[in-house]
Amino acid sequence: MAMLRTFRKMLRSRRFKARPTFVLAHDELYRLTQGFCEADTTAVAIRRASTLFGFIWGTGSDRAFVVRLLRWIRMMEQDRELSAAFSRSWNAMLLELDSVTLFAEAGLPGHHALVRELVGRVFQRLLPSAREESDTGRIFADVFSTPEAVERFVGQQGFVFERLVRVLALSPAAVVHLEEDLRQAMCLLATRVAGRGATAAIRQRGSTRHVEESPFYLLIFATERMMRAEGTLERREEFGMLQGAIAACIGELDQIHLHMEDAGVSSALVYDLRSIEGSLVRMDMLAAVYTGASARVHSPLRELMNTLVRGRLDDMRLRLLIGQNVNMLARKTVERTGQGGEHYIAHSDGAYWRMWRAAAGGGLLTVFTAAVKMRLIESHFPLAIEGFFIGTDYAVSFILLQIFGLALATKQPSMTAATLAGIIRENRGVARFSKISEFAADISRTQLAAAFSNVIAVCVGAVAFERLWDWMFKAHYLAEESAHHVTTTLHPFTSGTAIFAAFTGVLLWMAAVIGGWFENFAVYHRVPEAVAQHPLGQRFGTRKMKLAADWLERNLASWSTSIVLGYLLGFSPVVARFFGIPLDVRHVTLSTGTLALAAARFGTSSFGHGWLWYAIAGIGITFVLNLGVSFSIASLVALRAYEVPREEQWQIVKFLAREVLDAPLSFVFPVREEVLSIAPVVDEEVEETVPAEH
Repeated sequence: MAMLRTFRKMLRSRRFKARPTFVLAHDELYRLTQGFCEADTTAVAIRRASTLFGFIWGTGSDRAFVVRLLRWIRMMEQDRELSAAFSRSWNAMLLELDSVTLFAEAGLPGHHALVRELVGRVFQRLLPSAREESDTGRIFADVFSTPEAVERFVGQQGFVFERLVRVLALSPAAVVHLEEDLRQAMCLLATRVAGRGATAAIRQRGSTRHVEESPFYLLIFATERMMRAEGTLERREEFGMLQGAIAACIGELDQIHLHMEDAGVSSALVYDLRSIEGSLVRMDMLAAVYTGASARVHSPLRELMNTLVRGRLDDMRLRLLIGQNVNMLARKTVERTGQGGEHYIAHSDGAYWRMWRAAAGGGLLTVFTAAVKMRLIESHFPLAIEGFFIGTDYAVSFILLQIFGLALATKQPSMTAATLAGIIRENRGVARFSKISEFAADISRTQLAAAFSNVIAVCVGAVAFERLWDWMFKAHYLAEESAHHVTTTLHPFTSGTAIFAAFTGVLLWMAAVIGGWFENFAVYHRVPEAVAQHPLGQRFGTRKMKLAADWLERNLASWSTSIVLGYLLGFSPVVARFFGIPLDVRHVTLSTGTLALAAARFGTSSFGHGWLWYAIAGIGITFVLNLGVSFSIASLVALRAYEVPREEQWQIVKFLAREVLDAPLSFVFPVREEVLSIAPVVDEEVEETVPAEH
């Protein structure tokens, strides 16, 4: 017992008691700070500064970070000798650092070539940084290398940031050095804006005809005047002039965005516009810090630092790069499909019933498409030949639909979704929600009208085709084995109908996107004008070449979409079978045609068998998934292209759900006669304040 009491006393003694965690943190902070102060070269000082601030921001929990940061600030405030040594080393290091690249490039688009930029970022993550020793960005990249570290810096309280700034105070020489870097960065950004704003693609879509009148070109002179300004008062006056020049550039960008819808768009153009927009915002931040003038809630210095910290991390993130390029691709194609989508939406009673008639004609044409497809399958061609023949059958059928002005329901959703996204982009507030409701009702009625007309017409046409074939050739069109195969493949539970129908919805969306890309390519590169001006006009006549150019401009998108969709539907099952994947396509109108041919083969006795009703249920599932999947993907891509926040997307979905519950019949039958425009709506209260013209 005596030995046990002695051992307990030893544990309680000061010599064996464990030191508190905050004491260990204090010792480590002191050791790292002292090591930084003793650095004899700039390279060593940079490495030790990265280690010190990385220990504060990059390790442990959020609570431990707050403790470490406050303890380091308090230590520097109370230990005057250590603080003086740190200040000397800190300012000496800053005098050797180059911050121009950090100010002018961190967080801004680097290169529009996705593969090149992606490979560069992968190497940055896997290999040590290849930046110059004097690049300030090295410290930012080492210290703020994780989202947690960035959020800790951005989220720190204002009084903590102010105390931190006092600890990291700059000497007069360091202030002069950083001001020179700010000036160089602003000149670099202004030159970049002017250079990209002078490209032919941007000048053709802008409001100025001469380069010297372009606000992007004039921005250089506004920047130079502010660089030459002396004294705080003169700098702030020139800062106001620079802000006016930046506002003029932003107005020109708005004008260019409007013309993009008519003149086409490319990935390089979208990249240049994003780069110009980001450069203008960065110039405003740098100028505010340089002049010490800003009307923002946060201090210009803190806003700039938060932007640079986030930007350095964004420069290394692969997911962000891919997301930005996906948005560029979406924006590049959505505009064109959105314009084509207007033709697939009935805004009036007359257009609604015209859609019924056009869809009925499309259903009758699909009967022959389905019949040819079944004959090709029965011929047992090699896989590649079968895919080519079936794809050609589909493509010819879809082109005939375009030539004769007929409609197929499943070709509409991917087009109309982009038009719906256009409404979301062009309108704000209550006007946005009301127009979305009206437009969604128009879309729903049009889709249902086209789908039901397609299905009814293809059923009636298939029965008539079977009866006519039997009368002419004294035999059924489909063999009994083929008819049984059709009925089993459409069973909703024993086959992959649901998966195949959803996959077909993806193909429908892809075809619309590719069609929009072809049209955008022709518009951007002015292919119709090139055809009209071709030297062949000297042989065939200028008028004929002009007619050919007009035909190309009107039909390129629809024909390319039809051809691409046909071969996607024809080759996808063949390619899947080649790789041993049991994948097929299920198109609601084509599947209804083949089912109607199979049911007509067995006559009225088909209604007494369960397989028919199961197959009809499979058609219903195919209808929902064809339209739902293609419309959903197109909507999500279009909303992402217009950068609609996720929260607002959910608000739109909830609003539409309430509208459907409140007035379900308005989404099925037309209840008004009016033409709806997607132009922005002016509030009635505002209109009442405008005096009427006499």
